[in-house]
Amino acid sequence: MIVIEPEIARTAALFGDPVRATMLIALLDNSPQSAGQLAFAANVSPQTASFHLAKLTSAALLSGERQGRHQVYRLAGQAVAHAIESLAAIGANDAAERRFRSERMQQLRRARTCYDHLAGIAGVRLHDSLVQSGYLLVSGEKEYTLSGKGRDWLRSVGIEPMPARSRSPFVRPCLDWSERRSHLAGRLAAQLLEFFFKQGWIARVRDSRAVRITARGQREFERQYGVNV
Repeated sequence: MIVIEPEIARTAALFGDPVRATMLIALLDNSPQSAGQLAFAANVSPQTASFHLAKLTSAALLSGERQGRHQVYRLAGQAVAHAIESLAAIGANDAAERRFRSERMQQLRRARTCYDHLAGIAGVRLHDSLVQSGYLLVSGEKEYTLSGKGRDWLRSVGIEPMPARSRSPFVRPCLDWSERRSHLAGRLAAQLLEFFFKQGWIARVRDSRAVRITARGQREFERQYGVNV
């Protein structure tokens, strides 16, 4: 008889509830949301939302803080975001194309934020471009290192190529749930996302994790990385 660790079973049950799953996905863009916003996203009453948020917070999947008069919530860390994205990728199948027929889902597939990095078609194509250009060297399924050429490239965009020590990896692949291929995650991906926002290459879509590639962004992604989104 196989014995499953209770902690794994309990955590899996928290992810598996449709209401809690919707709330967790709504927080994947790393922006804090109130209980009311999460209740609206999950289409449940405020009382029901509070019940589920208490469970997620007590399990350390969410963290809460006061912002003015409201209690707001965010994912407890990148590990939680990575787990959500991985579960979504595992759950994808050949019938998934039907989910992308609406304009909202097309926007999410084209370009979106996944916690603190760029995902969707844009994220996957950027990942492929950086590998093909020799900026990132792939020595294993999850072993990415920055080349000398890559360090020069990072300096050119104002990013420190030798970051301070941190528990989170500098760069790693993350399986994209819509494309079933890797986009970039880690501190490098977070810095790139911030750079793209500051440069006006991408802009947020209101009330969505989708981001819009601006006209300037389309030109610069094509010119600098050969990426057409």
